[in-house]
Amino acid sequence: MMHIQRYHFLCVAAVAFLFGGQDERVGGGSILYCEGFSPRLYSAKSILPFSVGHDNEAQRNVRNLNLMTGGDTGSIDTNDGSSQSKPTAVIVGLSSTTEETVLEDLVRALYKIGYPNVVTEFTNGESSTNAKGPEYRYQYSMATGMLKLLSSPSTSLDPPRWVPVVAGEENILVANGWSFLDPDESEPASAFDVDAANDEGLYKPKWGSAEDGLNDENANGVSCDSLSTLGYDLTPMSFEQVQSQADKLLLSHSRTVLLEGKTDPPNEKQTNNGYDFSGSVRQTDIQEGIFMCAIGGLPLFSSFQLSPTTSSSGWLSFSLPISNDHILHIQPKEGAVDKRVEVICAKSKCHLGHYFGKSEGYCINASALNFVPKRSHDNVSLRTTPVSWRNLEQLHDSASIQLLIATLRQTMQMDTIVLGAGCFWHVELALRRLPGVVSTNVGYTGGTTTSPTYQDVCQKETGHAEVVSVTFDPTVLQLPILLDCFFAMHDPTMVRSLGNRAKETGQYRSCIFLSSQQMKEVAMQSLDGCAEQLGKLVSTEVRLMDKKPMDDWFWPAEERHQRHDERTKGNIGDDIVSTLSATQWLKTYGRRRADSMWGTAQTLELSAEEDPRDDGMARMMI
Repeated sequence: MMHIQRYHFLCVAAVAFLFGGQDERVGGGSILYCEGFSPRLYSAKSILPFSVGHDNEAQRNVRNLNLMTGGDTGSIDTNDGSSQSKPTAVIVGLSSTTEETVLEDLVRALYKIGYPNVVTEFTNGESSTNAKGPEYRYQYSMATGMLKLLSSPSTSLDPPRWVPVVAGEENILVANGWSFLDPDESEPASAFDVDAANDEGLYKPKWGSAEDGLNDENANGVSCDSLSTLGYDLTPMSFEQVQSQADKLLLSHSRTVLLEGKTDPPNEKQTNNGYDFSGSVRQTDIQEGIFMCAIGGLPLFSSFQLSPTTSSSGWLSFSLPISNDHILHIQPKEGAVDKRVEVICAKSKCHLGHYFGKSEGYCINASALNFVPKRSHDNVSLRTTPVSWRNLEQLHDSASIQLLIATLRQTMQMDTIVLGAGCFWHVELALRRLPGVVSTNVGYTGGTTTSPTYQDVCQKETGHAEVVSVTFDPTVLQLPILLDCFFAMHDPTMVRSLGNRAKETGQYRSCIFLSSQQMKEVAMQSLDGCAEQLGKLVSTEVRLMDKKPMDDWFWPAEERHQRHDERTKGNIGDDIVSTLSATQWLKTYGRRRADSMWGTAQTLELSAEEDPRDDGMARMMI
């Protein structure tokens, strides 16, 4: 590994030498090996602000420096003008046409290493200010992407001879077009390569980090440890949760039925949310829909399961529950006068009614239920939705399950986002296992042609990317969590955006396509968080597509590509389709996981402890 890194560095040095010789502002080509040069100067993180004179051993802190924009905040200037005698960095050789953003980057780089005053000097003789203190003259070297010290007065100060304008090894390579020289640490040279460099480009969501605890409470509290046959979370509600929802019940006697085990008056078949089933009830008399527990919202029965005896009974009667594990049968205690089998909700543990055997079925209090019609938009009564839609899909042959799916799709809130992170076969397989993902569809977008085929995209002339359209339930899977998982599953850094992963053109590029401004704002916040954590430039393209219907910018791929990995790998014995909690998913699909053969969490932590300022540049130079 050391030899590989040394060879890599020498390549960079050679290119810098060639470019340096062609730049008349950079002398000779002794750019990287000049006397006193430290490799650590490549990273702004590793440069400590230097001391000003022997009498002042305290090093300057960046927050005490006044940035180019001026103002009182952070300025060390005093009323007596004492800052005028402080060291001044002068940037020479600037053109009057130099962009303001470039000037800001140059000035900021010098401020960060400790210069209290920075002056810009243009080729036409114009200067930004007149400084009275000792001047240290720097010139920007296009070949290295750094500021080179040209001259300095005879003082006790030992200023850095090279100052990077862009922090981080990868950023310097990208800025100079040298990305191809950077080795891809995600493909180690051997199984013994457990260097911390394997962790580069690996985004770690805060809710999934060791500091915050790797648990699902940090990921919206969604757990997959107690899922029902239909994919609902059966984790029992707390006493406080039950009481809170009981206070919001619409019928006065619903509370006494659910919490105290009382019974509705005979022939009063009105649900908590106001649907009346009194009188003769036959299949043709009622709307299609789902009966849900009024506390907790767990689906319990469908309209298809209403028993014919409902018309003659004083209460609602059902032949079967929508899922056997959504209700619990409480057997009477030995010696009890009441021999009936009580029926309670599996999630809220609230009273519903009684079970009288297969012949008579279930007698249920209507006030304990909410009814949600198939064609309703009543998402208020829809208090809970599936965590895993994979379970529902496997039971789609049942008429009641089909009705439940149709009702959910009509009433619940769903959002759609289109993500690209590599080959859409593997990206789809991973994303489908997140909780709250309703459906996925692989396809193409982002290019210049309409209705492309797989062959068209592979020709690399359409500009389209392989992407996955993800429809999800934001009440189960919050968009920031989904985006965190997206950034964690691939390397979005600019230094990797070459060839098939080239920014804005590559077939396997990192990209996000959204249909609303609100979603874009969330995506940009996630993107900024990822870039800040990695300390690298990120190539992910974020594009708002709110001006066109989705059919005009997303084209589904051929059927053979849909759920490809599920179909081709599902018979090897491993579970590759079950839904995982967000943190379980992160352990499974996060790039270069701590339990992988290429590195361990322990080695990564030790590396960070050795030198917290080290951003990887020093390791490359070993």
